[in-house]
Amino acid sequence: MGTGITVWDIDTRDRLLHIPSCASPPRGLLCLRNQFIVASQIHRPGSVGGGVITMWPLNKPQQPLWSYPVEAIVSLACTKDGVYLAGGAPSGNAYLWEVNSGKLLKTWRAHCTSLNCMLFSDDGALLISGADDGMICVWSLISLLDVEDYQSFPSLLNYSMDHKSSITALSTTSGSSRLVLVSSSLDGSCKVTKLIIAYACNYSVFLIDISSY
Repeated sequence: MGTGITVWDIDTRDRLLHIPSCASPPRGLLCLRNQFIVASQIHRPGSVGGGVITMWPLNKPQQPLWSYPVEAIVSLACTKDGVYLAGGAPSGNAYLWEVNSGKLLKTWRAHCTSLNCMLFSDDGALLISGADDGMICVWSLISLLDVEDYQSFPSLLNYSMDHKSSITALSTTSGSSRLVLVSSSLDGSCKVTKLIIAYACNYSVFLIDISSY
């Protein structure tokens, strides 16, 4: 299988960037702020935990930035504003970084099996994760940022075990008071889930009702 990433401008069809040496897992590649390509690479020579996260600028002739997590990362997600980056590992551990500083803000055991998919809601308030055992978890970003101990366990808002096999993809659409989550799995199913969100007056408490149809 070949390796490499090529980025084109859709309007002009110009090639903006070509990275011949990158080989990221299927959900370990994303575009950050429309300015950077971020990729998690597994089994990279010289890495400490079996992986490395690399960031390439799209329109500037600069050297890529390298980050070496403590273990390989197989899934990546970023907030729409590009402030936070989340990563999931085969161990089930999840990581949250601040992009500008590169600081690791939080690490926690999100799943008992490989964390295959991660996704932030459009408003950045929720982080959704899907794992090898078919479980989907919903986390509050505020709870991830508020806890002083970066290794303590954050509050889990809700979870779903509707799928019977590995989660392969997550996508969302949002309205004024509800979030619609679409998930696919190796069990051959694609499920649509409504998340009804109620914000408490201190905006740090979420009441979420998950119903699938």
